[in-house]
Amino acid sequence: MSKNNFSLQPGDTVDVIAPASGCHPEVIEKFKTFLTGWKLKYHIPEDIFGSDLLCANSDEKRFNQLSAALSNSHSKAVWCLLGGYGSPRLLPLLEKLKPIAQHKLFIGFSDITALHIFLQMKWGWQTIHGPSGRQAALSQVSASSLNSLKKMLFSEKNTLTYALQPLNKLAENDSTITTSIIGGNLSLIQTSIGTRWQINPTDKILFIEETNERAYKVDRMLGHLKQAGILDQAKAIILGDFTGGAEPGGGNFVADTLKIFAEHCNIPVLHLAGAGHGESNYPISFGPPVALQMGNHSSLEWI
Repeated sequence: MSKNNFSLQPGDTVDVIAPASGCHPEVIEKFKTFLTGWKLKYHIPEDIFGSDLLCANSDEKRFNQLSAALSNSHSKAVWCLLGGYGSPRLLPLLEKLKPIAQHKLFIGFSDITALHIFLQMKWGWQTIHGPSGRQAALSQVSASSLNSLKKMLFSEKNTLTYALQPLNKLAENDSTITTSIIGGNLSLIQTSIGTRWQINPTDKILFIEETNERAYKVDRMLGHLKQAGILDQAKAIILGDFTGGAEPGGGNFVADTLKIFAEHCNIPVLHLAGAGHGESNYPISFGPPVALQMGNHSSLEWI
């Protein structure tokens, strides 16, 4: 991320929320230590976890904590503790709020994709698809991806560049696309279709990642995006990691499914390794301008 007005400084406050699934309370203490190590202050609701069948807390409690974090004028960022399940249930409530003018950094991935899409489509916010608070607290992702996130949040260097791999002929052409990125987890992108906050990647780069979905399910979801016209006006597609998805009898056909998908796309498709649910989870800033360089030395750079 470069030339971005939204950045952290030592001493800034981060709101920590759990808008989807919950986790062991010990994670909170470890995340406090992590944030302190980055010289950040934190605000964490005392009742962040509560009684709910599927989520970290009731819809009402999770929404109240989300809206309070988004509107907190004393914090510079909102960091989601983890994904899992539950964020889409909050969107009808979030839609009733007046868009908050004071933009701030918003960090998370997986189920948090629902909030990324809403905040971009309805409020015009820039957000960061990156490691969850739990991943950071428990060192569940590579140190290099956490270091990249720190550089992105604190604007410690002018540019952040990722190497990409072209997946179809159009991506092999030596050319550059300058636009912004939108997207996230494939299941949550699909879930947005037909809602009032449906994803719209027109003239943008669509980023997609997924985990633990077998090849036929991945193919079905990508086919749904095509048939719904979601891909029609996108400038390009970047596929992150598609982890897991093994067949019950052994073998894994996800990579081959993605290869076929890319070959049949009429826009460039590239692969960004280490973005998603794998051992690394390199951050991607949604909203700011990027330069997507294609060809033999394909890369993605925030400009």
